Amino acid sequence: MTPKHASDLQLATRVAEGDESAATEMFQALAGEMFGFARKMVGDEATAEDVLQDAMIGVLRAAGKYDGRISLRAYAFSILRNKVTDVFRKRGREILVSSADPERDSFLASGHWENSKFQPFNEQAELLGIVQRCMEALPIHQREALELRAIEGLSSQEAAEVLGVSSDNLRQILHRGRASVRKCADAKYEGAA
Repeated sequence: MTPKHASDLQLATRVAEGDESAATEMFQALAGEMFGFARKMVGDEATAEDVLQDAMIGVLRAAGKYDGRISLRAYAFSILRNKVTDVFRKRGREILVSSADPERDSFLASGHWENSKFQPFNEQAELLGIVQRCMEALPIHQREALELRAIEGLSSQEAAEVLGVSSDNLRQILHRGRASVRKCADAKYEGAA
């Protein structure tokens, strides 16, 4: 057991014993990343908040079962992943479209744009949008793998543990996902130009 896993185990043990400050510490350490992953996977903030709440309740309830063999982060993401899967099962196979406004952060409360220079075409934003649409079109296991590794920053070992696959299998899933995104983005970007 690594020192990090030992400290994770101590925190989980305190949570299981009913230590409210430990539960708050755990929530603060995990909730931000977990919410980001949930929002990217389910496509909207309201559903992501519900999924995060269900997952954090699951993490808190399962704290006594945590044994320190994997990081607490990977353990929590495994529970979150199951909650996201539940949402997809309830929805069926409907196509998800994000309702997020990509320019929301550029508009100031004063009613003006943060960047006053008018850009009729923002190539970087266009490419990012294309990549996001290509990611959303991936099979769920490839999308999850890419989100966990590239966006959420989990190590290969942690991502493999969350997804319940071997490291070799994860590398293959990531390779196929990256290749699919690259092929899709190339095709869409050429069409947009």
